[in-house]
Amino acid sequence: MTLQEKQNKLNELYKPFFNNVKDKVGDDIGQYGNPLLIDLAKTNNINTDVMIFGQETNTWYNGIKNIDELIEIYSKFLNDNLRSNTPFWQCFRKWLGDENGVYVWNNLSKMDYNSNGNRSILGCPNEKILEEILKESAKIIKKEIEIIEPKIIIFLSGPSYDFIIENYLGAKKKDNLEIAEIAEENQLCEFELKGFENIKSFRTYHPRYLNISGDLKNKIVKFLRAKIYK
Repeated sequence: MTLQEKQNKLNELYKPFFNNVKDKVGDDIGQYGNPLLIDLAKTNNINTDVMIFGQETNTWYNGIKNIDELIEIYSKFLNDNLRSNTPFWQCFRKWLGDENGVYVWNNLSKMDYNSNGNRSILGCPNEKILEEILKESAKIIKKEIEIIEPKIIIFLSGPSYDFIIENYLGAKKKDNLEIAEIAEENQLCEFELKGFENIKSFRTYHPRYLNISGDLKNKIVKFLRAKIYK
């Protein structure tokens, strides 16, 4: 499939997801960031071989109600943030990236919850809404992976979000002797994603924390780059 054909398939997924989650959240919508939606066709120099996950959104664009506008805004957001010097985008662009193109950006939770400036979906007080968002996010993520067909997935989410990878994406951790020589499991681990066993999947710290971990950062970055460019 061409990038545009893949994007068309993604858009078909996003519209019911977008409307369903909005309906479930209801009157509290102002406390949730709009879901992160991928744009392959308009992202400059996209490289679909690699998909990199962050944790969740960050109270972004919750006033937008048009899905086509939201997809376009997130594409611009990605292209603009490639110039950012924050640890996440440094990792995305420089530590793990090169001149081969821009990797696919995703999040484990498509939305976040914002309460008095404390932003995390994990802090959502409504268990039913939390379950709905994580369940629907996982459903969409599996379809995104199926459509985009990355060769490697890297979760820059840290161990606190492993329950989403395991319980919602249906993944299990794999023993990896190479990893055991350089890091503990909470620092770096390999996952096997159910239904996508042919895709190499790894999880490490969020770059904000990885950036202050000294030589461990160098070891993990070297390991992941070797897997990306294998």
